[in-house]
Amino acid sequence: MISVVLASCRPAPLMVAAVSRLLPQCRSIGVELIVARVGDSRPDSDPIVDGCRMVRCPSGATIPQVRGAGLAAASGDWVLLTEDNCVVRPDWVERLVAGFTPDADVVGGVMANAQSERSIDAAAGFTEYGFYGPFQKAGAVPALACANVAYHRRVVADVVSWSLAGQWESGIHGRLAQQGVQFRLVTDAVVEQNVQHQVGTFCRNRYQHGRDYAVLRSSHLGSVKRFVLACATPLLPAVLTWRVWRRAGRSAPSDFLRALPFTLTFFGAWSAGEAAGYLRGNGAG
Repeated sequence: MISVVLASCRPAPLMVAAVSRLLPQCRSIGVELIVARVGDSRPDSDPIVDGCRMVRCPSGATIPQVRGAGLAAASGDWVLLTEDNCVVRPDWVERLVAGFTPDADVVGGVMANAQSERSIDAAAGFTEYGFYGPFQKAGAVPALACANVAYHRRVVADVVSWSLAGQWESGIHGRLAQQGVQFRLVTDAVVEQNVQHQVGTFCRNRYQHGRDYAVLRSSHLGSVKRFVLACATPLLPAVLTWRVWRRAGRSAPSDFLRALPFTLTFFGAWSAGEAAGYLRGNGAG
């Protein structure tokens, strides 16, 4: 048995667009679609949600907590997870399910961008999801986004617990890898970013995410190590942009070059947030 979970905390039209791609696929193979949503449990104005099981999340729940609530409600042996800022390709469920193997407990696909006409949106896609592109080193634990991943029942309880505690995918997948869990990357299972962005809003978003990342990471770092990392953050825009080129930019070089000024800007906002997070530490000082 398979379950599909959509984590939703953004405006209802984005959720409806995501459900519109997911529901036909779920119906075609007879699997449940769970929508874990912050605030309103359902936008009654759109009948497409009639085919979903809605899970209400409290106002103020973070994205990881919404993911955790959806995963906790799922009953499948495998649980596929995506988010409402994305749309899955028409064969996503089929492609990801075809990648399941007895020795893998985490299977994920790659990220692309449905909104690349504007340079701002192309850059936002590269900044947020470029690390989850198709060009990853063979044999390594793949970088998998929680917008395009599936978990076997053997690891779901841990993923739920860590998600409800506020952990993002990098932390969750790192902990699973330390436990010896096997991962598999399926490069033809594709999910696309589907949000149009504004520069100021997205810069604030990247700053906050960078700050939160550093604060969480600082919980097991000494003050000297945190200071050194903070001093190194001005290098991050160039380093992160190069990594994105290696993993995703090569698949769309013209989009990557056109978006480059905004990509550097957005990574600059992230690096400023990361520096602030390291200097703040874990909140004790």
